[in-house]
Parts: sequence; structure tokens; C-alpha cells
Amino acid sequence: MRTFVLSALFFLGVVTAAIFIAPVIFARSFLRRQRSFHPSGTVCLAEVQPFVGAVPRLEGAARVRLSSATAPENAPDASILGMAIKMENQDLPLATFEAFLKTRAAIAHTNVADYLGNQYASVTPWRAQELGVVWLRAMPEPAHVTQGARVERLEAAVAVQRAAFVLEARQAPGPHAAVRARLATLRLTQVLREDDPAFKISMFRTASGLAPTGFRNGIRAVVYPVSQLARRLRGG
Repeated sequence: MRTFVLSALFFLGVVTAAIFIAPVIFARSFLRRQRSFHPSGTVCLAEVQPFVGAVPRLEGAARVRLSSATAPENAPDASILGMAIKMENQDLPLATFEAFLKTRAAIAHTNVADYLGNQYASVTPWRAQELGVVWLRAMPEPAHVTQGARVERLEAAVAVQRAAFVLEARQAPGPHAAVRARLATLRLTQVLREDDPAFKISMFRTASGLAPTGFRNGIRAVVYPVSQLARRLRGG
């Protein structure tokens, strides 16, 4: 029953976004010639190593884009930070907040000086192979880099192989929710020098066994490609 309700809410989110939200996102991205949110960031190469017996199985090479939701890269402005993970068969968008209604509190608690100093949550529920409905979370391993702005800290941690996160599936949203399964270690291996305007996340790249569900993911499924289309039309 829960799966059916969340699937219905996903469809409702798609319809709502198509009618009310997509035109605003298209105009915003078109006029700015960039993403509506998370306009600038840093892209890293990464390796995903699954835990023994973990299902769904996430593994292989990946690209990870880290960014501020609203501020220029490396700026100290208070903001949500995002982590977009792009694997061969799976895309996952994560960020440093738990719910859209709690964004203000999340901004206050986000450590904008350190990409590796935050937990990143899926915000919305996902259906996971053999696990059912879960909330995803990326937990940072201690990096011990305390000097510089966030990109410099990231580069220093990657250089000494201390830039990693554990990807978890949890039973509910929030930092204290019970862990259903530890899925994989995400290890950042190289920081690319320039942001990649062509980097994009799709809510329909789900071949590794994680599929978006619920109302808010339905909205994302529409606004992401709409924003991408607007940027392409402007050459951004």
C-alpha cells in the first residue's frame, strides 16, 4: 500500500511540476543561462565500492558534482550544499537538508567551508531493490583537513586519499534514523579543474536498483530536464 501511495504521489508531482513549476524553472534557467539552483560547483572523479552482499549493488567509476545551491563556488555565503552522483547506470541527487520546509534551519547548520564536513541526504524517498522504501544518506569519513576554502580542503583531502563517504539506506529521513543497509563507499579520486556545464542528473537512470518515488521526486523528474533544455537553448 505504501509503495502504491508513493507511486501515485510521484505521478501527482510530475503533473504539478509540468503545469505550475516547469515554466518558472525554464524561464529562470534560460534567462540566467545556467542552472536555476546549484549554478556553479566542482566536479570530481570517484570510485564506488560496494559492501559485501549489498543490494542494490552500486559499484564502478563515477563523477560527483559538489556545489552550493545559491552561491558562487568557494563563496562563504550561507547555503545548502549539494552532491550529485553520476554512476554508469544510476544517478543520485543528495543535499545537506532533510525537508524543503526545514531549509532555513538546514542552511544554518550546513558547513559551507567544507564539502567533506557534512552529511548529504536524499531528502525524498527511493525504492531500493530488496529493501523497499528507503531514504539515502552519504556519511563523510573524517578528512582532517582544516585549512582553506572548501575547494582547497577538498583537493587536499583527495591528494592524501581521505575524501570518502559511506552511502547508506535508512528506514526514515533524518540523521538519527535507523540504518537499513550500508550500500557502498564513495571515494573521490580526482578534482577536475573546471566545472562541467554538461553534467546533468536524470531521475530515470535507475538500472542499479534505486528508483525515485514520492511527490517531490516527481517534481524533480520534470524540472531537471526542463532546466537542462533551457540551458542548452542558450548555449549554457
